[in-house]
Amino acid sequence: MIFNALMIISWFLLLIGIIGIYKFDGVYSKLLSSSKIDSVTIIILSMALIIKVGFNLMSLKILLILVFYLLTNPITNQMIGSSAYMNGVKTEKEKYNE
Repeated sequence: MIFNALMIISWFLLLIGIIGIYKFDGVYSKLLSSSKIDSVTIIILSMALIIKVGFNLMSLKILLILVFYLLTNPITNQMIGSSAYMNGVKTEKEKYNE
């Protein structure tokens, strides 16, 4: 019951994130929306999987995957944003001021 509810919530949030990616203009807004929604979705999905398998060695593995993801996701998003900035991708505010 709780597993199903958490799975539905995670898929709903993922759908909202996909809509947000298409709704926002600019690389930086899309990057922010995708990184936030990915983090929340993976946390809820991991909680659902831990509840489904019970508290054993498999749940520890899922928790380690979650910790690895939460450590690497901000770093990769910062690298993507920094690369876009270094290559001259302008923000929406800079585009409109031209």
